[in-house]
Amino acid sequence: MTNYVALSIVLFLVAISLIVAIYSRRWSRTTTEFYVAGRKISWVQNSLALTGDYLSAASFLGVAGAIAVVGIDRAWDGIGYFGGYIVLLVLLAVPLRKIGKFTAPEALTTRFTGNRSIRFSAMFSVILISTFYIIPQFIGAGALLQLLLGWPYVSSVLVIGVIVISYVAIGGMRATTYNQIIQGVILWMAMALILILTVTQFYGGSFSAILENAGMAVPPQLASILLAEPYPIWSDLTAGEAVAHVSEKLTGQPDGLTPGVFATGWMNTMALAVGLVFGTAGLPHVLIRYFTVEKPKDARTSTLGVLFLVGTFYMMATFVGLAAMYLLYPDLMGYFLAGEASIAQNMAVPLLGQMVGGDIMLGVAIGGAFCAILSTVAGLLITIGTSVTHDFYKEVINPDADDKRQVMVAKLSIVAAGVIAVIFAIGLADQNVSYLVTLAFGIAASVFFPVLFLSVWWAKYTSQGALATILTGIFLSSIFVIARLYGMDDLMGIPVLVNPALYSLPAALIAGTVVSLLTEDVGDVENFMSLAHGPELEE
Repeated sequence: MTNYVALSIVLFLVAISLIVAIYSRRWSRTTTEFYVAGRKISWVQNSLALTGDYLSAASFLGVAGAIAVVGIDRAWDGIGYFGGYIVLLVLLAVPLRKIGKFTAPEALTTRFTGNRSIRFSAMFSVILISTFYIIPQFIGAGALLQLLLGWPYVSSVLVIGVIVISYVAIGGMRATTYNQIIQGVILWMAMALILILTVTQFYGGSFSAILENAGMAVPPQLASILLAEPYPIWSDLTAGEAVAHVSEKLTGQPDGLTPGVFATGWMNTMALAVGLVFGTAGLPHVLIRYFTVEKPKDARTSTLGVLFLVGTFYMMATFVGLAAMYLLYPDLMGYFLAGEASIAQNMAVPLLGQMVGGDIMLGVAIGGAFCAILSTVAGLLITIGTSVTHDFYKEVINPDADDKRQVMVAKLSIVAAGVIAVIFAIGLADQNVSYLVTLAFGIAASVFFPVLFLSVWWAKYTSQGALATILTGIFLSSIFVIARLYGMDDLMGIPVLVNPALYSLPAALIAGTVVSLLTEDVGDVENFMSLAHGPELEE
């Protein structure tokens, strides 16, 4: 049955996004405007835009949703997402802005001048990481429209795909930035409101009571696998009755506060942490935002703002997820045992919103999730369009292309990437959106973090070493991601972990270091280092 209150809120938020995109068309005709908003974004705007960009469906739906079905072990997602910005702040944010290019691949070739192999391999990595990141956003969108309108999953994904691709292609980076600011504020406030209503209505204002109840529940995803005799009518049970029933049947099993349910063993835990922390510092759509601010010091200041906003958001998401595990226990078990894993894993926040605030809060929650999807996909698509056009089309096919032609190619690239992501989202419908994003983080941690880190901080790093870093990182991370998605336990005797970065990041660093020690082409290192580490001049 269609929830018209929730639908109205969603349509209102989508309309705002489209209006902003149409209004911003006047500032999307030149490449500088379309790619990086004319470098006229203030640090406050960039902080809010980065927050909206970063708090994707994986954050708003996936983190709390994953905690609700697996337990505290999935709080690693939020910790890693937050920790990555500290790495980015300390190591890369200011140097990248000082270099002052349009894309991460172009920043690399500022040092290794004219090296097309590096630029093309980096561009391919941008497309792969960004597309893989878009896929879970569309999965979350499909599940949302299923819940809101009762539409088939495929139709839901197609509709949201058309909306997002259209508004990005119309408005460029400036429209994307303004929408990300609006959507970031809505996301943060929606999560805060759901948490406040939950803790006041059901827990007497006590956060410790949320932890106490979560400690009584066997995680629903684990319980649905182990429970030999499913209770026939879960909807007839209260939360307490459902939790007690499963706990009695599965005595001795982990509870919602037991670590290791998802990332079993120290290697899996380390793999997840490494992938998330260093993946943040290598995400192309995050890196490109540092090219939009007015001055290099704004890159540092905007990152501090993001640390506060995303840090408090993930703290709230953790408590919302643990509260949802207990309060929605009958619903989550029912979804899992009915074969509707996508709803169980990704819809805890909207379902909890409806429980604590009826149709209005359901609308706010779903509207917040749509904002997350629109904001993040917009940033990813603009990154793909910029890289394809600036790093490939302008570099190889048509060096003399004017701004109008480049913008047109960027828009075509955006449409193509969006269509590919929609197709894959249809095929990966039952995956948790937060987990799929962690895999994209693992690839980013293995490619862009090591190559940018070594380029910015090591004068003896060579072009051959940079190429070895990129190729090693992309190959190993992709192989282990594919193995994980196919459910393989090991690959040629090597355990397949929850994230590839524990293998692929060190391998990429070692490959780049060893090859650099054996080769001599350090590129235009003096000018590059002067740009990256010189005085912060006003622009």
